[in-house]
Amino acid sequence: MRRNSDDDEDPFGSSFGGIEDLLAGMTSGDEAPVDVHEYDDEIRVVAELPDVTADDIKIQCDGRTVAIYAAVTPRPVVKRVDLPSYVNDESTEWSLNNGILEITLDRDTDPANIGFH
Repeated sequence: MRRNSDDDEDPFGSSFGGIEDLLAGMTSGDEAPVDVHEYDDEIRVVAELPDVTADDIKIQCDGRTVAIYAAVTPRPVVKRVDLPSYVNDESTEWSLNNGILEITLDRDTDPANIGFH
């Protein structure tokens, strides 16, 4: 087969110009980073949420998982974090300062470890 000098050019030209930028915004590269810190009596979850206000945030906890929802445009931030141990879901306290969300939860005992007397 004979090779033409045109073979090295993009056959679609600039028809798909910004597709790489569009797809990059849909991948996990723009997810909010989340750290989980364990202490003796509490667990602290720290998430970066730039351009989010306290009114935008909803947090749910079921004792083993924390769900963070921030209603922002162009698309909401939804993050689910599995915790390293059980927590008291009623002890949830959180603060937002300069785009850093900090959630503090008191540790609780594993419900499977309840002993019979």
